[in-house]
Amino acid sequence: MNLLAVFAHPDDEIGAAGTLALHARKGDRVMLVWLTRGELASQFGDAPPEEVARVREGHGAHVAGLIGAEYRFLPFRDTLLTGGREEALALARLMAEFRPDAVITWDPLDVHPDHRATHQAVLSALKLCRIPKLVGEAHRKPVRLYHYPRRELLRPWVYVNVAETQEVAEKVFAFYREFYRWAFSLEDFRARRRLLGQEAGVPFAEAFQTEAPPAWPGLP
Repeated sequence: MNLLAVFAHPDDEIGAAGTLALHARKGDRVMLVWLTRGELASQFGDAPPEEVARVREGHGAHVAGLIGAEYRFLPFRDTLLTGGREEALALARLMAEFRPDAVITWDPLDVHPDHRATHQAVLSALKLCRIPKLVGEAHRKPVRLYHYPRRELLRPWVYVNVAETQEVAEKVFAFYREFYRWAFSLEDFRARRRLLGQEAGVPFAEAFQTEAPPAWPGLP
């Protein structure tokens, strides 16, 4: 299968890192896409946005390497995402090229407006990628959409057993934590994933929600 993960900023992918690595390890084609380079991140102080963008693009490249994924950055601006046509069309053209079987993205209720806009742009792109006059060779096969879970949304939960790739997820988290000096520890990160695993009856899990019946293509 082809698995596409679409997020707003580098580090948004932490919650899906184990799942992406699991599919890459199985031989599936995996691509990480960020709509922005996160150039307004407050941790960089007064550093110019261009410098921050360069550093964070390097972070994305490094993490994609840890996961075993291809990656792309789209040319949109941090905090200026709208979920509108321009963003959706850029994603639709990428989808027509990559031809995903499943897409992972942000949930539609997240507090960050860029995260909500990313979800909306993905929704629209899944329709636009089916229109040849917009994208050339259309991508018309069914695509399952998964997003980060939110208890307020009454949608099916899908748990992915990531025990096999927990160490990759920890490397991704530790890389960002060391750089940004987050207070949230590796043990906290591990405990959260162990708790999700307990809900699913496995050692470690990542969780997503879907509007479709909960079946994860390519996984047992």
